[in-house]
Amino acid sequence: MKFFITATILAFTLTVLGVTHTKAEVYTWTDENGVKHFSDTPPAEAKGAKPVFKEYKYDEAADRQRTESDEKAIQKDITEINQEYAEAEQEKQRQEEEAEANAPPTMEEKIEDERTKLNLKIAELESLPLDHFGSQQNKIRSIGYYKYRLADLEKDPEKYFREPPPRFEGNFKESSDKDQKQ
Repeated sequence: MKFFITATILAFTLTVLGVTHTKAEVYTWTDENGVKHFSDTPPAEAKGAKPVFKEYKYDEAADRQRTESDEKAIQKDITEINQEYAEAEQEKQRQEEEAEANAPPTMEEKIEDERTKLNLKIAELESLPLDHFGSQQNKIRSIGYYKYRLADLEKDPEKYFREPPPRFEGNFKESSDKDQKQ
């Protein structure tokens, strides 16, 4: 896109500069049917043909000054276009980053996040002294609950996130009414 805009400006500039160096005049006239014509030679039979552009004498110093002025204006335009392009690219990048940051987590990300939380909780409970739990059995039950949750996560992640966590009784899962019917 940047190349296309620069090429277009360059082509326009060369066209404008090239036209100023030609000696051709353009004539215009209206025929008897009311149709307006343009040509680089005046028609022999048409009356009232007049030049569209007035002819002027070539002045090398004025032409050089005009060319320098045009080149400066073109460079300014190119700089502005490049700056606008860079700003647009930065905005596009910012929007992409924002969209990525606001995107909902994937299932793999949710699983990894939950796995990390469960492992941290297990490690935290294992590091606590026995006095915190009151008995070895309570410590085993507490840690066992999170180990069962971790096993459920590994076994069927979709079910893990879809259903509420099961209740535990001791160091084993309490079976629900659904499980008993099967």
